[in-house]
Amino acid sequence: MTFEMGPETRQVEAMWDVSTYNYRMDGTGIRLLTEGMKEKKLRGIRCGECGMVYMPGPSYCRKCFVDIDEVVEVKDTGTVMSYCVTMADVRGNPIEEFRISAMIQFDGADTWFVGTVTGVEWQDFKVGMRVKAVWVDEPAGSLSDIDRFEVITD
Repeated sequence: MTFEMGPETRQVEAMWDVSTYNYRMDGTGIRLLTEGMKEKKLRGIRCGECGMVYMPGPSYCRKCFVDIDEVVEVKDTGTVMSYCVTMADVRGNPIEEFRISAMIQFDGADTWFVGTVTGVEWQDFKVGMRVKAVWVDEPAGSLSDIDRFEVITD
């Protein structure tokens, strides 16, 4: 398969020196989260100043700009804050079964987490619905330990 550049595409041939930039990747929060997932538990980090709970947690509060390290447990239930229904692949070809990808705010956290929701027709899905994580049988300590989310029906 070959791709041709269209008339609106511009190609810039140049050398770009990015070595002068310093990138800080703090893996503490993601390690904390994935280690807890081995036990089917979700952990975040709370700010002692404002009480904001991040999951996965950074090493500083993005509101107060103070270092944070208080570990808290977060429930595996939450509220749908936003979602997208996918009915085609990246090339626009219809897929056999639709997919609901949702931004979920876990109970006890202030940040959102992305996951796939199953067990509901896309026409019936709404912002504000309550969902619960469905864990894999044998978690390994990775983000894929949450297999999917299902709608909680009362």
